[in-house]
Formats: sequence, structure tokens, C-alpha cells
Amino acid sequence: MRTVETLREPGPLVRRLGERLGQERAEVPGSVLDECVRDAWSSFEHARVRTFVPILVERAALARLGRLVDTVEVRLDEVSLRTWAWLTARRLLADELPRRWAHTWGVARRAQQVAPAFTPAERDVLVASAWLHDIGYASSVAVTGMHQVDGARHLAGLGVPFRVCALVAHHAGAAAVADLVDLNGALAVFDDEQSPVRDALWYCDMTTGPDGRPMTFGERMAELRVRRSADDPVVRALAVNESDRAAAVRRTEARLRDFAMRPRRLARPMR
Repeated sequence: MRTVETLREPGPLVRRLGERLGQERAEVPGSVLDECVRDAWSSFEHARVRTFVPILVERAALARLGRLVDTVEVRLDEVSLRTWAWLTARRLLADELPRRWAHTWGVARRAQQVAPAFTPAERDVLVASAWLHDIGYASSVAVTGMHQVDGARHLAGLGVPFRVCALVAHHAGAAAVADLVDLNGALAVFDDEQSPVRDALWYCDMTTGPDGRPMTFGERMAELRVRRSADDPVVRALAVNESDRAAAVRRTEARLRDFAMRPRRLARPMR
């Protein structure tokens, strides 16, 4: 008797289908496609006649993806945190700020690569925060002009886990910028956890260029100074927070080196 594939133990059929859809739908993160496939599979996992199950699962998965993409705002309780984060960032950035969206994709891709070095719960927090870290640039979200604070406030208002809101609030050395623009009080609402997850988010952002391509930390700091004017608070804040950014990158690189030395199963890379 063939083993029935379940959500807890997905078999080769589900994996192959997710991989094939990933090749055809490269604009969708692999984790989102996997979630849609698994959700669709749950309706057919106990089917007695299995000949057409792959076709039915594929159709159901694509239909669910279409519904999610077409919905203006998906509720947090409808999907996983990672999928919600991608949908939200896509809705806010993809059309209005395509280059910012490309950067966000790059940061999230890097976060997915780094995630295996963390516990499963922390992986979700890290990847979700990566997708959401720059939503404060969207015109419908921007209020103060400091994207970290605006993004965190917006997410808190939607009921996003407060830890994710705080990671968004403090990414990229936000405290030094807040000092310069008199938003210390607004930022202080969110705790800076100063944890390996926080360092990893900074690392992903600091090693991804504005168009989403990987960069060294040195290259990222150089392009930041070229792209922004000398009197921009973000550039002025580098006098204080560049060393903090560099330290977060170094700590994450050390963590990744240590993780690479441990026996492990290889994680499928994010497209």
C-alpha cells in the first residue's frame, strides 16, 4: 500500500508539484507556493482514486494563490505569517516603488538563505520581518517620514506580532536616525531586542543593494552615501550607527560560519 501524503509528512508528489510551480511562477516565493500546495493537498490527501489528484491539487493551489493575490487585504489568520508578509509588502511596494520592491525581494531571499541557522519559529519571524522591513516607504503608510517608525506603527495597527513590528522599527540602526529627526519617543515604543535574529535582519539588509543584488557591507555603505545626499539623516546617522551595522554583520557571519560546520539537511533555496 502506498503511503498517504499528509500535511505533516508531505511526500514526493507534493514536493515535485511545488518545485514545478516554482519554476513556472518565479515571481512567487517558494514558501508561498508550498503553503498553497499543502493547503490544496489537504482536500485530497485521503482520496481513494489518486490518478488525477496531482492535477486537482495543482488547480486548487493556483486558484488559492490567485485569490490571495487578488484580495486587497488578506487577514493574518488566513495564511502563515510569511505569506501574509509577502502579500502585504507586494501590495504596498510592487507598483508604487518597484526598485524598493526589488530590494525587498533581495533582502527576503537573503533571509531565507540565513534562516536555517535559527529555530523554526525564529525563521518565520526573520523572513516575515525581511519582507516587511521597508513598507514604511509606501505613501499609504508614511506619516513621519522615518520609514522604520511608520512601518512598525502600521503593522502594529494591523495586529502583527509585536516582535516583528519592533524588528521593523529598529532595523538599519534606526535609533541614530531617530535622534536626528526627533522621533526618539516614537521609536521607544518598540523594544530593540539586540538578538541574533535582529542582527540577521540587519545583515540581510546591509548585504543587499537597492536593486536586490547581493553586496558586501562596504559596497552597501558606499552606495548609500552616493545615493543619498550628505545632509540626509540616514547618511548623517552613519557617524553613529555604521559601527553598529558592521558589528551586526560580523556577528551574523560568525553565526553562519558556525552553523556551516554542523551536520545538517540542506534547505531548498528561495527563488
